[in-house]
Amino acid sequence: MDREQAKFILRSFRPDGADVADEDFVEALQFANEDRELGDWFAKERAFDSMFAEAMTQIQIPDSLRQEVLSGLAMHPGDLPHPEDHFDSGMIGSFAFVQPPRSLRSEILASMERTNAAVTPKKSFWQRATLPFAAAAGIALAFLLTSPSKPGIIVAETTVPVEVVQSSFIHTFESPQFSIEDPPEQASQLIAHLQDMKLPSPHHFPKGLQEINRASCRELEINGKRGSLVCFRRLDGSKVHLVIFRRKDVCGELPGRDHPEISQQGTWAVARWLDEKQVYVLIGSTSVEHLKELF
Repeated sequence: MDREQAKFILRSFRPDGADVADEDFVEALQFANEDRELGDWFAKERAFDSMFAEAMTQIQIPDSLRQEVLSGLAMHPGDLPHPEDHFDSGMIGSFAFVQPPRSLRSEILASMERTNAAVTPKKSFWQRATLPFAAAAGIALAFLLTSPSKPGIIVAETTVPVEVVQSSFIHTFESPQFSIEDPPEQASQLIAHLQDMKLPSPHHFPKGLQEINRASCRELEINGKRGSLVCFRRLDGSKVHLVIFRRKDVCGELPGRDHPEISQQGTWAVARWLDEKQVYVLIGSTSVEHLKELF
């Protein structure tokens, strides 16, 4: 073992003594004891690690961080890559509709419990070198699948934040594979069609949408929750899209239908409200003023 190999191993040294029985670490530590230059380097590394760990403990994570990240996803649409050929189009479209299995989170937790309970044989340093990468992936996945146990915050496995409903529609709509196969229907036929599919159907349309005689619809599934997407074409040729989900499937603070929350988010104008049973997101690639005309 030379000095560079020893440094590579010692950079992953765990100060709790978990590595003292590993042959690679024993050899590297012995090298550091015998080599003054390596020993000085290792002492500085340990001092920096201690300082960094202490600094990390002082960081206060805001309770609202998770919700703010999800809101950021909805406020910065339009980042879907543009295909250069038919192969790219197929790949991008396929990924746009990928949904994680509903049982994924429970399977991960069950696997973690089995792993913690099992007695595992000692692994060499080279096998453990991949652990930081797995840990990073686990943290990212846990962030998406869980939420803090604070009052008013509901676990994401149970409900979907309204910001995710909004951003998921945008990504689906911007996918090269997006389409609505059903022909335009009158409002009464459309509602009956959604009810036949066991999908949420609108209890009340905004005044401006009631004046549009024909619309198309399809199912929109987000994180295992089934919703409805109704597309309206206005007389001027512009389109607006009404996303409907059951209230029990969506979390977030929203006003009633008489006072919808209307905002401009990038190129999209968005109106959000709820009634006794459902959550509505009306969205169009237009201005807030144009969207307000529908209410």
